[in-house]
Amino acid sequence: MYSALLALLLLLFFAVAFSIQNSEPIILNFFSWTFQGSRALMLLTALALGVGLTVLAALPIYIKKIRLIAKQQKTITTLERSVAESTNPPSNP
Repeated sequence: MYSALLALLLLLFFAVAFSIQNSEPIILNFFSWTFQGSRALMLLTALALGVGLTVLAALPIYIKKIRLIAKQQKTITTLERSVAESTNPPSNP
């Protein structure tokens, strides 16, 4: 708990220090669009877009693994039920 809070505060400190040291305004041209903002804002936006695209690229693999795990758990349950029934046959009175 405290280590997560300490890590968050340390990250916040570095983000503020980064923003203060990179506050110069820049102009970014992309085809016909023009963006103007601080250097820190542009770099952090690029970082956020990169992280977002990475998550989107990894999402299909993650979903495939979740489905495979669910299928395997269902198979395990079926096999355990089958083993339990074969080792303990129902008694007929």
